[in-house]
Amino acid sequence: MFETDRLQLRAIREADFEKVLALWNDPRVQKMMSRDFVVPSGGDEQFRAGLLSALLFVIIETKDSHEFVGVTFLRLFDLQKKNRDAMLGLAFLPEFWGKGYATEVVRFIVDYAFEQLALHRVSLAVYGNNTAAIRVYNKVGFVQEVVQRKANWIDGKWQDVIWMAVLDEDWEASRKDDLKIVS
Repeated sequence: MFETDRLQLRAIREADFEKVLALWNDPRVQKMMSRDFVVPSGGDEQFRAGLLSALLFVIIETKDSHEFVGVTFLRLFDLQKKNRDAMLGLAFLPEFWGKGYATEVVRFIVDYAFEQLALHRVSLAVYGNNTAAIRVYNKVGFVQEVVQRKANWIDGKWQDVIWMAVLDEDWEASRKDDLKIVS
C-alpha cells in the first residue's frame, strides 16, 4: 500500500470491482475517460481483465475513513515497452473533484514511475474542456505535446484531445530545483 498526505493507494480487491464499475458508469466520469459513446457497462470479464492488465492499477481511498475516492493506473502498451513509456489514467468520484486530491495522486504516481519503475516517459491524453485536469498536469510537470483538434464529441460539442507527457530528465531537473529552494 502507498500513502500520500491524505490518501492511500492500494491494490484492487474483489469487493472493489463494484465500486470501480459504478465510477465508470457515472456519465460525468465516463465522458472524461473514454472517446467512445457514454454507455453503461455491466462489468464483464473483458472490463475486469482491462483493469488487471495495467502495469499499475490502484484504488484511491481517504486515509482517515477509507472512503473510496477513485482509481489511477499506468498502462504500458506492447509496442512501447522498450521505450519505457506508460499512459497515466485517473478517475475520481465527482464528490472528490476540486479538493486537491488529483495533484496529490498524480505527483505520487509520477514520482513512483520514475523512481521505482524506471520509466522514461509518463504520457496522458486529456480533453480540452477539462481545464481543472490540465492545470493539475501542468503543475506536476506535464508538457503539452500534441493537440488533436476537435477529435472528441462531448455534450454536443467537439473537444480537442490534448496529449501531454513528462520525461524522466525533466522530472529529475525539477526535483533538483526543489532541493535548491529548500537548501
